[in-house]
Amino acid sequence: MKEKLYKKEIWLTVVFSVLLILMGHSATIFRLFPGLQQGTFWGFPTQYIAPILLGWFGMAVVCLVMAILCNRFDDEMEEHAASETQRLERVINE
Repeated sequence: MKEKLYKKEIWLTVVFSVLLILMGHSATIFRLFPGLQQGTFWGFPTQYIAPILLGWFGMAVVCLVMAILCNRFDDEMEEHAASETQRLERVINE
């Protein structure tokens, strides 16, 4: 169980680190692919509005999902710690 929780923690860290990096550095997509700079979105050039939207709202959504999942993970860790404490108490009392 403990190994499973450690693997889950590592995966949460890696996935959300990559998502946060992608959201925060979305402007580099337009440097890598200059052909994407030709359109407009809501009347603004895409190379300006897309990074702003992804940077503000994309980061907010990713952080919200991360907070929810990390709180659930913390609850799982607390349940595991409580069960281990109870198991050790039983072993000591016997």
